[in-house]
Formats: sequence, structure tokens, C-alpha cells
Amino acid sequence: MNKIVILALLYFACIHAVPQRMVLPRLPASVILSGKYQLIPEDKIVGGKEVVPNSLPFQISLQRKSASGIFSQSCGGSILNENTILDAAHCVDGVADVSIFRVVAGEHDLFQVSGLEQNMDVNNILMHPDYNKKTSENDIALIYLAAPLDLSVPSAKPINMPPATWEFDPPAGIVATVSGWGTTSSGGSISNVLLSVDIPIISDDACNAIYTDESEPKPKAIYESMLCAGGPNGNVDSCQGDSGGPFFIGTGTNAIQLGVVSWGRGCATGHYPGVYTQISYFLDWINENLH
Repeated sequence: MNKIVILALLYFACIHAVPQRMVLPRLPASVILSGKYQLIPEDKIVGGKEVVPNSLPFQISLQRKSASGIFSQSCGGSILNENTILDAAHCVDGVADVSIFRVVAGEHDLFQVSGLEQNMDVNNILMHPDYNKKTSENDIALIYLAAPLDLSVPSAKPINMPPATWEFDPPAGIVATVSGWGTTSSGGSISNVLLSVDIPIISDDACNAIYTDESEPKPKAIYESMLCAGGPNGNVDSCQGDSGGPFFIGTGTNAIQLGVVSWGRGCATGHYPGVYTQISYFLDWINENLH
């Protein structure tokens, strides 16, 4: 994708929104209930729709193995190359045995086998050394696969990182896309199919003012390495089960990842935006640690 088209995508469709959500990572209830996180009201990719199967070939499903040996959806993630997956640190934090994870590329319907899935074991995990669970700063991690993905097939392709020249925050009003298998109704179960929704970005200042308001029961600051997005009246959002997934512009092999699904206060419940780890702040760390 040439530079003009990239910039056009970034500045497309400004939408004025002051997005309105208990602050926790966006893991599914099954993980939260395991005791690592407090259970909060579940929600979903809010206001989204099913994507064309395998039209987002960079999207992966990060799955956890239960005590009975069954794998189930835990987080999203994105392909960086045949050996490395980009994810959120909170999705893998505290896990000593990486064999409980598997990465599934080419996934669309979690309950139907298409034959395009690549089920890959995890060899190792690298969390950002400065990840702070309390503040959610540096909520980013790399997952290393035990064997390389086959990226010659249309259903599994790497996502593009922002160019190093993008030394700025994406402007407020720019509409980007988030995708995942997060739950589709309050208190409901995860979506069986991959969903996506378009959400306008809001400024760090506006987002910080919302989350650090003195009336907040537990104020939480927005840092420069975070990115916020939310729709009018909170009608579009990412949520539990979407953690670690990509927030991006463009689509298919032209997509450029801007953020990683990180946290929020509830989901699509008014003026609280979703908060993402901003990729542009971590390009050096990502590039230095690719396998």
C-alpha cells in the first residue's frame, strides 16, 4: 500500500465522539473465573458484524487448555511473521507452562473446521519487561511458535506495522477496526465466528479526562503509549475475549495495526472508551525481538 493511500486511510471519516465502562483486561469469563481476575459483566465486540471468512488473515485465536485437555478461546492476536505472534501481556501474564496455549491461524468459526486452520504449539512467550499489571502500561507481548506457520496460503498472512516515520498519535476522529471472538451479549458466551466493528479514535487528553475524573471510584490514567477509541453513546466497542487482538486500518494484506486490545471500564456502556496498547511506541522493541 503506497504512502498516499495509507495517509488517506488514516484521515478518513472523522467522527466526533466523546465515548461512556469496572476496569479490567478483556479476557473471557472462563479465564477471569479461574481466580486470576475478578469477574466483571461480560460483553463483546459491540455493534459489530461477521467478517468474510479469512478476510483478516492476520487474526489468530489464542486458546487455553482446560484441566480436561480441551482448548477454548482466550484472546485474540495477530501474525507478525511465521514464528511470532503479537499479543497483550495480560493474556499471558502469570503462565509458567506455555503448553496450555495454542495459536490457531486461519480460524473463522470456532465450532466448525474449515480445513484452513493451522493449530500451532507455543514454544515461548516474551512479555514487555516494563509491563505493569496495575496501570496496564506496556501491555504487549510476543508469542513464539514451536513450528513456523505456512504463510504461503491466503488464510494466514502477517499484519503490517506502522512505518517508523509515524511518530505521532493517530488523529482523533479517525475510524479504525477491531476484530475478535468476544462475547456478543451481556452475560453471554463468546461469538463462534470472527466479528469486527469500526470505532473512532478519541484523543489521549479526552480519554484521560474521562478515566481520571475525580468522581471515578478507581481512577486510572491514560499514558502516551495507550490509544483510546469509542463510539457515540458507547454503541461500538471491543470486550471480554477480544484482548490481545488487533486494532487496525485497512484490511486483508494491506491492514496496518495501530493498537492491541488492552482494557476498558465495562463495555459499550456509555462514555467510557476502550483502551489499546499503541503499537507505534513499541516498534523498536518488537523489531528487536522478532524470531
